[in-house]
Amino acid sequence: MLQQFVTVQDFGGKPLKRVLMTTSEQGVHVADPGMLSAIKFGISAPIAVKPQHVFNFVEPIFDDLMSQWRAKRKTCEMTWAKLGRFQPMEDDEAA
Repeated sequence: MLQQFVTVQDFGGKPLKRVLMTTSEQGVHVADPGMLSAIKFGISAPIAVKPQHVFNFVEPIFDDLMSQWRAKRKTCEMTWAKLGRFQPMEDDEAA
């Protein structure tokens, strides 16, 4: 199964690498890549995130955001803007 990664802006601005699961009226459903087995077996579940906190995933830009976070516990809005907001395709929408 091909996994699509997205970048989620956590509370306080921390960047998080997440796996896109689906989208719905409740938001963009994402999961921690390390929790996929737990989700598969029903031990855990994806979380719904507001679309304004979900960005495309570009590894070098994500790495830059993580460096900023580790250094100052904050990130630059201009760096987030380089990622662009995630836009689900109609096929991604859950019925």
